[in-house]
Amino acid sequence: MRVLVTLGVISLLYFLVWFATAEPIGYAPLFWLLTFSLGFKLLRMLHEWYHYVNVTEPLPPTGHMPLFTVDILTTSCPGEPHAMVVQTLEAMQAVTYPHTSYLCDEGNDPYLRAVCEQLGVIHVTREVKINAKAGNINHALKQATGELCVVLDPDHVPAPDFLDHVVPFFSNSKVGYVQVVQAYGNQQESLVAKGAAEQTYHFYGPLMMGMNSYNTAQAIGANCTFRRAALDSIGGHAAGLTEDMHTAMQLHAAGWQSVYVPRVLSRGLVPSTLGAFYSQQLKWARGAFELLFVVYPRLFRQFSWRQRLHYAILPLYFLSGLITLIDLAVPIYSLAFSVYPWHISLPAFVLHLAPLLGIGLLIRYKAQRWLRDPSERGLHLAGGFLRVGTWWVYLLGLVYTFLRVRVPYIPTPKEGNYENELRICLPNIFAIAACAIAVKFAGYVDWSPYSRLMAFLATVNAAILLVAVVMGQHVWARTIMTDLESQFMRRLLSPFKRLLLGMTLRIESGAISLAAASIVIMGLTDSALYIQSGLTYPASYAWLQNGDEPLRVGTQLNHPYTTVPVQFASLQNSKLLAYIYPDHVTDVAALTLEDKLPTSAILTLQHQGTTPLLTWQADSSVANWRALAQALRKVRQPVLLRPILRATSPVAYRATWLALTNEFKACGANNVLWAWTPPSPAALQAYFPGQDKVNWIALPYSSNHTASNTSVTYMAYRHQLAKNMALHTKPVMLFMQDDVPDQKRVLRQIQEQYPEVKVVLFQEETRRKSVPLLSARKSRALFSSAN
Repeated sequence: MRVLVTLGVISLLYFLVWFATAEPIGYAPLFWLLTFSLGFKLLRMLHEWYHYVNVTEPLPPTGHMPLFTVDILTTSCPGEPHAMVVQTLEAMQAVTYPHTSYLCDEGNDPYLRAVCEQLGVIHVTREVKINAKAGNINHALKQATGELCVVLDPDHVPAPDFLDHVVPFFSNSKVGYVQVVQAYGNQQESLVAKGAAEQTYHFYGPLMMGMNSYNTAQAIGANCTFRRAALDSIGGHAAGLTEDMHTAMQLHAAGWQSVYVPRVLSRGLVPSTLGAFYSQQLKWARGAFELLFVVYPRLFRQFSWRQRLHYAILPLYFLSGLITLIDLAVPIYSLAFSVYPWHISLPAFVLHLAPLLGIGLLIRYKAQRWLRDPSERGLHLAGGFLRVGTWWVYLLGLVYTFLRVRVPYIPTPKEGNYENELRICLPNIFAIAACAIAVKFAGYVDWSPYSRLMAFLATVNAAILLVAVVMGQHVWARTIMTDLESQFMRRLLSPFKRLLLGMTLRIESGAISLAAASIVIMGLTDSALYIQSGLTYPASYAWLQNGDEPLRVGTQLNHPYTTVPVQFASLQNSKLLAYIYPDHVTDVAALTLEDKLPTSAILTLQHQGTTPLLTWQADSSVANWRALAQALRKVRQPVLLRPILRATSPVAYRATWLALTNEFKACGANNVLWAWTPPSPAALQAYFPGQDKVNWIALPYSSNHTASNTSVTYMAYRHQLAKNMALHTKPVMLFMQDDVPDQKRVLRQIQEQYPEVKVVLFQEETRRKSVPLLSARKSRALFSSAN
């Protein structure tokens, strides 16, 4: 596991370094929201890995064991099933270790009082009911006299040897409590019960076992055995909606140690309906946030540094409601307003994230060896769907915390009404509808590659929420499950189960090899691409190959030969043209190629770090092509070439383009990159020369949206681009067709709405107005160096 986690951390750093250096900021509000969501998920993943590499299973002390007096307590509230409580009382009495049993009865139920008398259980009730469950237990402890006390929920049935596995750890006088696994026996009652149980498997397996190593094993509301002296030292059970976690925090702050025994020594009931599950999760979320914001700061100084980290991160599980809201809202907003959070190459994103996802899944899979029951292994999809569908409940708990809204302590319902629960699913149904509307709207307005990505994310979100809704429709779910359990379906699915099992065993046996290989392959791929880029072009020109960098600005030079010639000191033998009017050098300068190649202008532009873009009315003379290719080869630095071909037919056009690019390649003009301008938006796909024959797509753009001439509007081309998958990977440069007084506003608009655009070339007059002229001092310095 340590090897896998090490590889996982390397892959995480590999992704983060790339993400931080890719400058991916698109529409800033969405970018930071989505980045916050990604960061939260990565933090939780690291938190899990931290526990996996610290998994320990405590060994009980050997030798002579002192005999402790023990009290076993369970509670009962009005409305809870009598049969359930009686079953627990009978199991408590069947525990073999000497003890005294107590029923803390909030309802003072005559029937339960009679059962207690019959079984020999001490029946305790109270008149003043404060502090809910914690107050009920503390009231009973005033009568109990044992050195140890076990707290059980009324639905948890302990095994006869329960105390035999727990009591020996108290021979260490520093141990304040011992917790055992909280397992369930009703997972098959409904899909909700299955999902709710699956959410606990990893917590009571490797996570709690990892907590043993740094003394933060949690006290859970059931199956926890406390040292009475430890409870008395903090004033008894701490009150609150999450009284178990509050008690653990107080005991750890007081210096007591905790032990987690990873044994299934009792089984209880998990919520089996959405109503019961949501009620439980709202109570836990409200209580956990209360502890984080109110109790944690008061106890901070008393914790060890690892306990500080633990109690800061553990309640953040319920922050997943806010994270899910972000994950839902970002694609919807993006599709509705055609703005995009991340302006990065999608293939590059997948390339860098794939190792992290693959190794993360392998780590999670290997961690299943620490699950407490063989039946708990699996993908746990029901638990994942249910957690995502509970987002609005967790969010409500966070809002209630900030608004100081009180949530009553109500025991989790143990008997469910197995009818369809549509009303309680309305928040998820509305979210599904919003996703569907946003995707449909984007299909009419803007179906670009980035829109398709957002549409994909919105569709996945809607599908997950739909499954969460279906899980609560018990009548429908029972019908589906009955059909799946039929003999016909078993025979139909049996081959797929065997295939999945075989693949699982192979993956398990080669997990480390697969993880290491994924990092090596991705690293070598990335390195090869980098080396290839470095060999072909200098590092400063690498962006020309794929447009991965942020939006760049260029100039359309109408009169490139009218500028003042300046002789640079570094190139004494050449008369170079210096474009001295802007204080900021542009990234691209567009020139028109007429009778001869403007070599001096090209060298001047390249010397100041500007890439020349040559627009060329190409004829059919191969000799002219060859002469131009040989001249450009001598330039050495990258040059963008934008040939304008006569379009007689799509077939002839593509054949001419192919012959032209092949001729340049044969002449060794490998520094030429090709910018393609389609003859018309309607025929874009028909005239496209091919993915490997085009580097950039150069298109006209008008900032005047009321322009009637559609040939200068980018959207006319953009809809066609979206229909061809091969064109999705090509960066776009826009030629501004009108004078733009506010260049920054236009750039911001383009960057937010069209993430595929990587270069905008303004007209020369616009650049002169937008960029200040050189100061007189700089001009004199430039001319004096020339003389």
